[in-house]
Amino acid sequence: MAESELLLIDDDVDLCALMSEFLKHNGFNVESAHDGRQGLLRALERNFDLLILDVMLPVIDGFQVLQQLRRRSAVPVIMLTARTAERDRVAGLNAGADDYLPKPFGPEELLARIRAVLRRCRVTVSQR
Repeated sequence: MAESELLLIDDDVDLCALMSEFLKHNGFNVESAHDGRQGLLRALERNFDLLILDVMLPVIDGFQVLQQLRRRSAVPVIMLTARTAERDRVAGLNAGADDYLPKPFGPEELLARIRAVLRRCRVTVSQR
């Protein structure tokens, strides 16, 4: 099976580097974008298997990215953010996120959530 293609959209460059290295070590191809506009453009120009999207981004925030993305794509999205209030989680899920992981988080939990979302999405696609 081919490696899954992930797009990580987060303005924390150091965190992106750490997560990318960890995810690459676990069999994923990872690209990064560091602001909302750049992330949205990259998400729409390639067929990624999954996006990891921070909420608090420069230029346009993660909720706006997700809203615009959902107009054109059903790619699975995991929201990753320091905004942990229930209303933020609900807003992200209602906007079309497939999962919502608050910061700080453990890399193993992120990996498990990525695999779970990909598993669900592949089952849904194969059942059509």
